[in-house]
Amino acid sequence: MRKQALIVTLLALLVASVTAAGAYSPRQHSRARGTVLVTERQLGSVTAFDGATGGVIWTARTGATPIGVTSPHGTRKVYTSDEGSNQMSVFDLRTGTLLKTIPTGQGPHHLMASRSGRRIYVGEFLQNTVGVVDTSTDTETAHYLANPLPDARTHAVFVTRDGKDLYTTNTRADRTQVGDVAHIDARNGRLLCNETVGVDPSEILVTPDGKRGYVSVRGENKVKELDLRGRCPALTGREAIVGTQPDTLQLTPDRHTLVVTLRGTPAQISLLDTGTFAARMVNIPGHTTTGHHWLSRDGGLSFVAVESPAGVAVVDNHTGAVVADHPYPNPPGGARAHGVFAIPSTLH
Repeated sequence: MRKQALIVTLLALLVASVTAAGAYSPRQHSRARGTVLVTERQLGSVTAFDGATGGVIWTARTGATPIGVTSPHGTRKVYTSDEGSNQMSVFDLRTGTLLKTIPTGQGPHHLMASRSGRRIYVGEFLQNTVGVVDTSTDTETAHYLANPLPDARTHAVFVTRDGKDLYTTNTRADRTQVGDVAHIDARNGRLLCNETVGVDPSEILVTPDGKRGYVSVRGENKVKELDLRGRCPALTGREAIVGTQPDTLQLTPDRHTLVVTLRGTPAQISLLDTGTFAARMVNIPGHTTTGHHWLSRDGGLSFVAVESPAGVAVVDNHTGAVVADHPYPNPPGGARAHGVFAIPSTLH
C-alpha cells in the first residue's frame, strides 16, 4: 500500500510540474525552422533565409519597391509584388533564379495565394482593383473591382480556405478618409458588398472557418472584429487599440493570439488576445519600424521584417522575447526589409 501511495504521489507531482510548464505549449518550445522569404523595398531584392540559423540561402534582384512575397503551394516558385514597377517577379524557389516578370495593374501591394496554389490575388494599391494571377501560366488573367469609387485604393487581400470568398481592404487616395472592407466572389469577381470600417484600413484576416475576420485600421491604431457570416461584413463592436499604425495580421493555430505588426517608431509588434481583446506590446530593439511578418508552422514564433538596419527578427509569441535578429545581406543591401513569407521546409 505504501508503494502504491508513493507511485500516486509521484504521478501527481509529475502532472503538476507538466501543468505548470504547459502541458502542450508549442509557443514555448518552438524552434525556428524552414525557409523565410523577405523582400527589401529600398533597393529591390528578395532573400531566402534559413529559418533556424538566419543564414542566407540565396538573394535576387526584383523590380522596384517589392512589397509582398509568397510561394504558392505546389509551384516551387516565389512571387514578389513590385509596386514601383507595376509587375510581379517570379523566381525559382530552390535557386532564386528569375523566371519571369508579370505585368499587373498599378501599384501591386499585399498579395495572397489560394490554398490550392493555382491563383494569386494582389491588391493594386494605386487603383481600386484586385489582380488575379494564374500560377500555371504566370499571367494576370483578371482584375476584380474592389470598390466602385474612383478614389478607392485596394491595399490588401484575403482569400478563404475554400477559395470561394475574397475580402479586401480599401483605403482612399486621401488616407485620412474612412475606408472599407469589400466582399467579392473569388470565383467570378462579382463585388458583393462594401462595409466601412474606419480610417485607412490596412489588412484583413479571416479565421479558418470563414465566420470571423479581423481588420487593422491604421488611421485609428486599432484592430476591429468582423462578423462574416452574412453577405456583407459587419463590425461586431469588439475592437482594441494595439499600437501605432497596425498593418499585417497573423493568427496562431489555436486562434488565441493575433500578431500585429506596427508601422510606428521604434520597431514594435502587438500580441492581441482574441478572447479578451487585450493587447501586449513587444519591442524589437535596434530598429526603427517593422514591415510584414509570418508565423512558424506551430505558431510559436513570428518572423518580422525590420528596418534601419534591415533584417528579420524572430519573436517568441508566448514570452514576447526577441530570440534572434538576422541581418539582411549586403550586397544587395538596403535598409527597408518589408514583405515576409515562411515555408516549413528548408532549401538545400
